[in-house]
Amino acid sequence: MTRFEKYHPLLSAHYTMDWLTMAKLKDVFALRNDPLVAAISGRERDSSIEATAHYVNQSMRLVMADRALLYGVTARDDRSFCGSFCLWNFSENKTQAQIRFEVLAAQASRPVMAEVLPRMLGFAFFELGVTQVYALLPETATADVALLKANHFTATSTGRTRTMPDGQSVPLLKLTLAADTVKNDPRYQF
Repeated sequence: MTRFEKYHPLLSAHYTMDWLTMAKLKDVFALRNDPLVAAISGRERDSSIEATAHYVNQSMRLVMADRALLYGVTARDDRSFCGSFCLWNFSENKTQAQIRFEVLAAQASRPVMAEVLPRMLGFAFFELGVTQVYALLPETATADVALLKANHFTATSTGRTRTMPDGQSVPLLKLTLAADTVKNDPRYQF
């Protein structure tokens, strides 16, 4: 596999996926500070812009070490930051990876990930050679789960739970997709 640092920017019809360092820090902070987004993703909420700056720097270290690909997603029509997309937790042989995507609440009316997800999956499968991806989501993240299922992911219970901002503990799903499932679908061609 080639060096991860060369894989930017990536484009879909309406969005640009580029390093988080290309986005305004205050916009990345708005995403990382949202308690619901953080809980759905299973990560800590950034409580300060300094914490977000540290995250962005750490993200680039992971990219340069070929351990993760973390992109900011920007709309090309108005250059607004919409969210992020991550390929990480690669298996040792780099054939499996976890995905995580987040969208700013202010961008929720846009079909951001409906367009970005097939493009990024095609990139993972047909450029990087990943054969399977997975996402971990609480079953109450119904929009995200539905989006993944609409993109051929299958859901199974993990037997674990995730705590949401209201304190509720909800079952955690593992959603998986194999490259062979979408190899003939033009939406995923890269």
